[in-house]
Amino acid sequence: MSDPTNSSVSLDTNISFITSGKGQRLLIMNENAYRCNKKTAKKKYWRCVVSGCTMSVHTNENDIYVCGGKDSHDHESNSDMINRTRLRQRMKERVLKELTPINMIYEEEIAKSSLSDTTLSTFPTQQEICK
Repeated sequence: MSDPTNSSVSLDTNISFITSGKGQRLLIMNENAYRCNKKTAKKKYWRCVVSGCTMSVHTNENDIYVCGGKDSHDHESNSDMINRTRLRQRMKERVLKELTPINMIYEEEIAKSSLSDTTLSTFPTQQEICK
């Protein structure tokens, strides 16, 4: 395993951002989600979204990884929540950009998704999404 002090390049490739259902920007790193806890002129401080988890990540003002997130969380990863959020985000983007009926977009995106049956069972139905 490589030296964690020199692994910022490899960690950078694992950082992405999604928008939560409530419109909040979330940082995704190693299948865990973080919400912005604090901002300064030069740094952003991100905390794990799981209540009670103390893991944090720091980025600079341009969302470039600085430090943190290297230790293990004391809970399972947020991969199901992240995948559901990404799927819903893709659907919203298509609805806003395309003239395709919403029900077709829903069916196409569900069919393309690689979500487990368990995760799909918790995903809103087509009727619930259209509300």
